[in-house]
Amino acid sequence: MEPRAHVLPRLFIDVVLPSTIAALALILALCVQQTHNLAERVDATASLRLARLAGELDATSGAPSQAALDRTLQEGKEDRVVRVEWHGSDGTLWSSGTAGNGATYRSEVQPHGSASSWVSMQVDTHPLHQAQAMVWLLGALCATGVLVLAWLARVSIRHRVLEPLSQVRYAVHELVNARHPQLDNTPAATEFIELRKSLQRLSELQEEQRRDWSAMQHDNAVEALDRLRQSQAATRSKSQFIALVSHHFRQPLQALELFAAGLDQNASQEQQSLFQQMRGSIASMTRLLDALLEISRLDAGVIAVKPVGFTAAELFMRDRTSLNHEAVQQQVTLTWRGSRHQLHGDADVAASLLYQLASNAIANAPAGRVLIAARRRGQSIRIEVRDNGPGIAVIHQQRIFEEFVQLQAGESERRGGYGLGLAIAERLARLLGTRIGLRSEPGRGSTFWFDLPRMPVMERHSTSPQKQAPATWRQAS
Repeated sequence: MEPRAHVLPRLFIDVVLPSTIAALALILALCVQQTHNLAERVDATASLRLARLAGELDATSGAPSQAALDRTLQEGKEDRVVRVEWHGSDGTLWSSGTAGNGATYRSEVQPHGSASSWVSMQVDTHPLHQAQAMVWLLGALCATGVLVLAWLARVSIRHRVLEPLSQVRYAVHELVNARHPQLDNTPAATEFIELRKSLQRLSELQEEQRRDWSAMQHDNAVEALDRLRQSQAATRSKSQFIALVSHHFRQPLQALELFAAGLDQNASQEQQSLFQQMRGSIASMTRLLDALLEISRLDAGVIAVKPVGFTAAELFMRDRTSLNHEAVQQQVTLTWRGSRHQLHGDADVAASLLYQLASNAIANAPAGRVLIAARRRGQSIRIEVRDNGPGIAVIHQQRIFEEFVQLQAGESERRGGYGLGLAIAERLARLLGTRIGLRSEPGRGSTFWFDLPRMPVMERHSTSPQKQAPATWRQAS
């Protein structure tokens, strides 16, 4: 519908208007030629009669004859001759007929050896003008007919071409927008009828395809939902199993540890060495159960996040004693920087995440250096843990966050770990709404980081600078 206002004038100018102008020009040329032919015929007839009369007078040696003039007037009545005159060289005048309004034709008569005289003939041009007016009237009627035909052509183009084209455009627009077009059955040309049938068929095919696609999407959604439910049920079952096993194993292990400690007091040197190995094994099993219990709690979603404002110093002090103890055992130089920054988030979860990353860095950089730092990054604070350990190849940088993945052979025996620290850290980062970044190259160490939002300004001003760490935070022994 909208393009009709532009297409109709264009079609009229390109198709109808040239033919109309050509027809009008032809009618004008015919009218001009016809009026000219009528005037030339009257002139030729009058000149012929005047020449005949001049010839007769010349044959009579220029002597006028009233009978010749009367005969010429009588013969010329058909050609509207109203008066014939002869003017002698001596000023005499012979005439026949009455004078009136019209065109006058003259011819000179010069007999042999005598002075020249001339004859004139007056012709009534009123019939000529009437005939010429009739020619122009017919031409005007023909021009009017041409203009009417042009207007009818414009109307025919609008009804027979543009309206079907508008329906085609509407149908295509509806099909493009995935809607079913409503096509009417108004009479049209055969080509447009076939095109309308094709569009109707295309609309039916699109509707059928849409129904099939909807059914397929519904089936896929149901299948995906079933898989999700099965996966969630499996995850819950695994978490419940691990939690149950960890809970039931923890008490016997604690009892076994106390029993070994009691026997160690009165044991010999050889027995003390045996009890020490027993306590080491019990400690390894306890760490494994603690890690599995932590993973099960994170997967089950039972940990609630409680965002509060805290400083980087408070975050570093959470497990600093425990990390320093691990660093001493591994002969690692542990450095802390950027404790003045203020953060916002769940302090316990953030401290647990930092502990997992720092403990992993200490274990992978024996006799090396580990830097724990807080840096400002836009509106966030980035917590970095950097070590100068062996580094991690790019192809392994995604696998290390999976459960029970350790890249170096014999690493479990050397570190006393099971490849669960980074898996726990990755789940803690998701719980905080952030992610763990990694930059590492083989032989150049590794840098792990995560971002936390800065403390809001209102909360920052309302917090006392001398505020102590929360009482709920534990100091690691």
